[in-house]
Amino acid sequence: MDIDYNLIQRAQMLLTLEHPLPQVRDILLREGYPQKQVVELMDATEEVLNYLVPPQYDEHKIGIDILHPGEKAEGHKPTVDILIDKRSGKMELMTPHQPETWRVANEVRKAIKRQRQGIKYFH
Repeated sequence: MDIDYNLIQRAQMLLTLEHPLPQVRDILLREGYPQKQVVELMDATEEVLNYLVPPQYDEHKIGIDILHPGEKAEGHKPTVDILIDKRSGKMELMTPHQPETWRVANEVRKAIKRQRQGIKYFH
């Protein structure tokens, strides 16, 4: 299907402003773009982003996947929401626009801090 160039430009602008994909989809539909084109464009964009966004991690990093409200466990595509460096404990939030990511990150930070304090007592 051919997708209207104006639709593509508008979607790019909204994504550049860091709107999440579901919000971009809603905005485009409210603005009157054809639903079939919007759905096709958003599906293609999501597929591309799923390949580009997940970070490269190895045996020195841990990736945490969070099931966000509204997502169903069935059919959930695993993605990395938080990436933790095992050596430094440094965290990288891959989905900072999600409140749950911040909540989980804060809990992980607390756990890392407690673990490091416990290690100091044994040395």
